[in-house]
Amino acid sequence: MADLKDMYTEEVLAEFALAFAAVEVDFPVQRFLAEVTQGDWEALSLRQRHERLARVLVVCLDRPFEQVAAFLEVVGARVQGFRYLFLPDVVALFGLEHFAASMKALAVLTESSTAEFAIRPFLQRDFERTFEQLQRWALSENEHQRRLASEGLRPNLPWGQKIPDLDQYRLEIWGLLENLKADPSLYVRKSVANHLNDWTRTNPEEVLDLLEAWQGPSPDTDWIVKRAARTLLKAGHPRALALFGYRSREDLVQVAWNFPKKISKGERLLLDYEVEVGQAGPLRLELQVEFRKPTGRVSRKSFMLRDREAASLRGTWSYDWIDKPTRKHWDGPHSLRLLLNGQVLLEGQVEVLGFADKKI
Repeated sequence: MADLKDMYTEEVLAEFALAFAAVEVDFPVQRFLAEVTQGDWEALSLRQRHERLARVLVVCLDRPFEQVAAFLEVVGARVQGFRYLFLPDVVALFGLEHFAASMKALAVLTESSTAEFAIRPFLQRDFERTFEQLQRWALSENEHQRRLASEGLRPNLPWGQKIPDLDQYRLEIWGLLENLKADPSLYVRKSVANHLNDWTRTNPEEVLDLLEAWQGPSPDTDWIVKRAARTLLKAGHPRALALFGYRSREDLVQVAWNFPKKISKGERLLLDYEVEVGQAGPLRLELQVEFRKPTGRVSRKSFMLRDREAASLRGTWSYDWIDKPTRKHWDGPHSLRLLLNGQVLLEGQVEVLGFADKKI
């Protein structure tokens, strides 16, 4: 799997320089390219490359930040894509003393790339003032700004700086999310759901109070509610299961599964399953796998098999027993559990042998 930092090829860097030169004809293109790629450029991580790009751009512009921000607004209106994420970094690194100009620039840059990482230093420095800006963006006609209002405040934003004592502001933050709970944009609704799912790790009962209050009036809001509760559902939280009608089923008619008891790395595991109940209703069928580690500890992961209103569920789950960037596989016994509405129906084991590479 290619490293994201490798997107910054000579051609892409030249594209950046030309984009800047299109806004300002005397932009020092060659100086920009030389200073970006000098020294340890090849060894830098993605975030370090973003910072290098941001700092070199500011050096090349050589002007007060308010003028840098105005330049960024023009560039941001012309470019698009994740690779331009270093432009909001310019604001985060150099704009903390220039709040108004920074917010104006981020309002544009969040649309051309995304600004949830750049807003975090401002929240750390002056939460109240920055939160007021996010409240205004939550009411914007621009879906990118509305998403920023939610995404920028997430307690567990991936790659994002932590905001100290964010928990003390949670009720105000959830009040902001009220404006987005039926947002017409799926882009925004995904952020709201992920945001609330973050809070279930530390405040599950309070989040469930909120989700119960939100459930019902709008299909779009119901979508948020279901996605926001996903971690609690995977954990079998009784109140979360009940929220969606996943009750314990005592009317099991049949439950069966079939899978090989031994497998080698490089092979595909096929598991056939069948569950039947006496009366149709909401059924959530999951498979839990405990991946064994060399230390003897395990890493548990839940795989969704079926989630629908039915009286029976059947199918085949497949899993390629191959190392991935996110998971390395080890030999030894791996426990499997089949769960219906959070209730364990069957338990078993698959033995991983040999660890010799084979093609599927």
